[in-house]
Amino acid sequence: MGQDGRRRGRGDRLRHVTVVSDGSHNDMTTPRVLTLCNWFPPRYVGGAEVSAFYTVHGLKERGYDVRVLSIWARGTEASDTMRDFRGIPVHEVLLSRDGGGPAPEVFDRRVYQHVLAEINEFKPDLVHMHNISGASLAPFLACRQAGVRVVQTLHDHWLLCAANMLYQTDGALCHDTSQWSCCGRCYRRYDHWADVPFRRKLFSLASSGVRRFITPSGALRDLHVRSGYDPARFRVVPYGIAPDVQIGTADSTERATTGTRLRRVLAERPDNVVLFSGVLVETKGLDTLIDAAPMMQQYAGPLQLWIAGGGEGRYVERLESLTSVKVEMLGKLMFDTVREVYGAAGLTVVPSVWFDNSPVVIYESLLAGTPVLGSTIGGISELIEEGVTGYLVPPRDAAALAEKVILHFSQPARKRREMRRACVEYAVSRLSLDRHVDAVTSVYTEALAS
Repeated sequence: MGQDGRRRGRGDRLRHVTVVSDGSHNDMTTPRVLTLCNWFPPRYVGGAEVSAFYTVHGLKERGYDVRVLSIWARGTEASDTMRDFRGIPVHEVLLSRDGGGPAPEVFDRRVYQHVLAEINEFKPDLVHMHNISGASLAPFLACRQAGVRVVQTLHDHWLLCAANMLYQTDGALCHDTSQWSCCGRCYRRYDHWADVPFRRKLFSLASSGVRRFITPSGALRDLHVRSGYDPARFRVVPYGIAPDVQIGTADSTERATTGTRLRRVLAERPDNVVLFSGVLVETKGLDTLIDAAPMMQQYAGPLQLWIAGGGEGRYVERLESLTSVKVEMLGKLMFDTVREVYGAAGLTVVPSVWFDNSPVVIYESLLAGTPVLGSTIGGISELIEEGVTGYLVPPRDAAALAEKVILHFSQPARKRREMRRACVEYAVSRLSLDRHVDAVTSVYTEALAS
């Protein structure tokens, strides 16, 4: 019997609940789903973790039996805890960097054992992986050993690049993803994950058991297809957001360091605010934004530049030294806190210079009714309609960025209000959590039937 017996056992447990977007209930089978990721709220690094939470929350609202295994094997200490987050059972396993075996970045035997144990205990019908770079290739092999079907949402380029970014130290992009060997010129702000010979081929083989890949953008799918992945395995599913769902509130440290300043800035409610929200690093296009700031002086009225986020000190210093525009350094804000900042801004800028997949910043800004000015790179242009919900400029073009900022704030107030309404309408109709979960559950059906 072996795997066949296990699969029949999982199939016997499928429950009959509704899987339709309006919340009503039909007689359809829904699988028991184990979500696997490095981090899960309230611990999160960025948009990948936020979007994973939304997906799990949406599944739970539909009546799915869901559980999360959050596992990270690159830390300094070890812990193993069970917790409940917004009604979602989360098993968090933190492992020290040392002790995973002879090549832990490629295969961490401890991760393999934890994933296999979780599968045997929860007995999922399907494993939905998100970011697992900090867990090595072990989850793929554990799922294969257990005979459980796998769907994976790709949030970055981990399968293609040891640095996840396809971005080189000189700012060049790795357009040719058909080569298997490591280039050795990667931008190394983050850890390299399994920087080994024939890495892409190794990762392709390890992930060959994934029935369907979900990519939030067509651009990310195309990069993987050019690298040799079968396009039939991919489904483009944008993230989903919900205005009435909270992830986490500000902790005491944030309230103490940013609360007073943030309340003051929001109370002023200035008309012409340009917002940058994100990590202050090279790939986010900070150099382009800083270079564009003096050119914005051509605008007749006063402009303010709000910076929500923390990062490299050199960018903090350069931003604070700007005199051409008034700069408000809001610091790193919790996800729920920054939502109010989006609503108060007049224009959000996303001047990325790398293959940015599908920035959650854009989703949240549009939902708040704030147009977005973004680079024509990665999946950014798939979320912005020129002149309707925002603007697009070539990456690294400071003059074009400044020109679009001036254009936006020079428009009549009526036109800007129309854009704000169009942003909300687009977010509600195209980027809703219901629409996202509909698409994800459709992928599940394909994966289970394949």
